[in-house]
Amino acid sequence: MLLLPKIKPREIKKDIAALAQQQGLHPILARIIASRPQPENFDLQQLINPRLSNLQHPLRMQDMAKASARVADAIMNKEVIGLETDHDCDGQTSHAVLHYALIHKFKHPAALIKSYIGHRLNEGYGLSAKVAQRILQDQPRASLIITADNGSADEPRIADLKAEGIDVIVTDHHQLPLAGPPQSAFACINPTRSDCEYGDPYIAGCMVAWLLMAATRLELIKRGYRSEDAAKLSDILDFVAVGTVADCVSMARSYANRAIVKHGLQLINAGTRPCWRAIRPLIKGTVTAEDLGFKIGPLLNSDGRLASAFGSVSFLLAADDTEAQQWVTYLQEQNQIRKAIQNKITLQGIEIAKQQLQLGRYSLCINLADAGHAGVHGISASRIKETFGRPTVFLAKKHGEENILTGSIRGVNKFNVGNAIQWIVQQSPDLLLAGGGHAGAGGVTLREQNYTKFAELFEQAAQQQLQLTQLGPEILTDGILDPEFYNVATLDELAKLEPYGREFDAPIFEIQGTLKDLRTIGDGTHARIEITTATTIYRGVWFNFRAKAADPFPVQPGSTIHCAFTLQENDFGGLRKCELQVLSVAAVDL
Repeated sequence: MLLLPKIKPREIKKDIAALAQQQGLHPILARIIASRPQPENFDLQQLINPRLSNLQHPLRMQDMAKASARVADAIMNKEVIGLETDHDCDGQTSHAVLHYALIHKFKHPAALIKSYIGHRLNEGYGLSAKVAQRILQDQPRASLIITADNGSADEPRIADLKAEGIDVIVTDHHQLPLAGPPQSAFACINPTRSDCEYGDPYIAGCMVAWLLMAATRLELIKRGYRSEDAAKLSDILDFVAVGTVADCVSMARSYANRAIVKHGLQLINAGTRPCWRAIRPLIKGTVTAEDLGFKIGPLLNSDGRLASAFGSVSFLLAADDTEAQQWVTYLQEQNQIRKAIQNKITLQGIEIAKQQLQLGRYSLCINLADAGHAGVHGISASRIKETFGRPTVFLAKKHGEENILTGSIRGVNKFNVGNAIQWIVQQSPDLLLAGGGHAGAGGVTLREQNYTKFAELFEQAAQQQLQLTQLGPEILTDGILDPEFYNVATLDELAKLEPYGREFDAPIFEIQGTLKDLRTIGDGTHARIEITTATTIYRGVWFNFRAKAADPFPVQPGSTIHCAFTLQENDFGGLRKCELQVLSVAAVDL
């Protein structure tokens, strides 16, 4: 029996709520803002009306002046430039940003750009030894490598490239190793650097890559290589928006992330590229940040999880609608394969997690040995983390290396994955062969013989960061939805706070009432639901309310229930109506 999530309201900062209402915000919007994290220099108007004009200057980033000057040299001297990026959605969109800017903004010949993306299963994560070897063996060989969404922890390979006369510019957003920035890199642009004055460590890797291109544009103008009115790069922020949402960086603590995603969504909905026109039939209505995170992002990620991610990059950079549609078809096929693999190993992982739960563990460390698949570890770790409400590591043997384990880590609220990995390294410096991450996610590689020790240290890290009361699945709500707000006008108000995302979650509400009706629909695992209170009838849908059609109803009509839900619009028949999309229901003992 899986754990039922606890339904509890978020804590509200009363001063923020009062300020928001004083400035004319709807009381529900004020409540939402006051119960999310805020940037250090809180500005309500920047939060609700994010603008590109408020982005910080790229040259505030440590090493940016040096890096942009080196890229400008490479462009002006017609050097071969290599792009080495991660295989996830953040890395894919980073690759698209760099490739598009170099060719279409700076007129660098396409023949002088080399693309390198590590094959997740065969070559591992980051600038691995195998990827570095490919770079060295390629002809013509690149004289400059730009990494994106990785590189901060790849000093040994960067040193190898430097020894062969290749300059490496690292652009990344992951926490730096304890040793600091890679010493052999020509430059390391990373907002998490302690000496970086950019002031926003929450941006994604694709945004760091975009800032390098923006700074390069300024450098080329300063040198007279491009004209003063050379096209700006704001039209590439559609790529950055997708990578930002898909990589789950904070949408609450960063004004930049909110501005980027808002602007990028406008470009995507305008169909400015063949890729967005090709993917449009897969999405109902206006594309939202939720669509980037749960539809477009997973579709792109599927290729990187199973292959080399070049299919996703080719889709993003497709020259025409026909090519884009061909890539959409390919990505959909990859996504179906990914789902089948993911479902199988997630179910296996859940059974192991149940056993560990009985031992009273604060964390879950799943080792599937020969049965896992490195390409979907991250998704499976996320599913298990959500199911049991505990930090989760999902491991299996590295492809082609019998005694090596590789895996993904996903954290919960109040648990910082990157800090946990660094603490483990401090306790046992030789334990991990590789490891790194940020607050919400990370990855590790270790010898199979060290699994038990790693699991013990990860458990200690969890117990240090978390209290027992913080464990277990939970649904945080924005409180009870008063009957007066159960209407489409509230939906219109909620839309004003877009974009939603990590740490600025879309609102969830709760009610307590009588379950009037529960009728199955579809394959019998979904239901129409009707809940009554003293004054109001709430209607909606409850997807996956039971695992199998033969399972009993979790609650019976006539019961008093506690319900968590989101508000959805139903425009069937051309009439706009407000209804519930139920997330969880629990019977209430009276």
